[in-house]
Amino acid sequence: MAEPRAEVGQGVHKTKASSWVTVGIIVVAVIVLGFAMPMESLPLAIVGGVLLLVGLVTGAVGKIMEDVH
Repeated sequence: MAEPRAEVGQGVHKTKASSWVTVGIIVVAVIVLGFAMPMESLPLAIVGGVLLLVGLVTGAVGKIMEDVH
C-alpha cells in the first residue's frame, strides 16, 4: 500500500509565509554581500548590510524560531 504524500499546506511543517520571506531576504543579503566584498564596493556592501538587518529584524519580530516544532 502506498504511503500518503504530504502536500503543501497540509500542516506537515508549521511554517508561515512571512518566515519564507524572511529567509529570502537574508539569502539575497548574503548574495549581495558576497558580490560586494570581492568587488570592493561600499555601496553594494551597505545595501547588503541593510538587507541583512531588515531580514534579522523581520525574523525576530515574526518569531521565525517558533516555526520549528
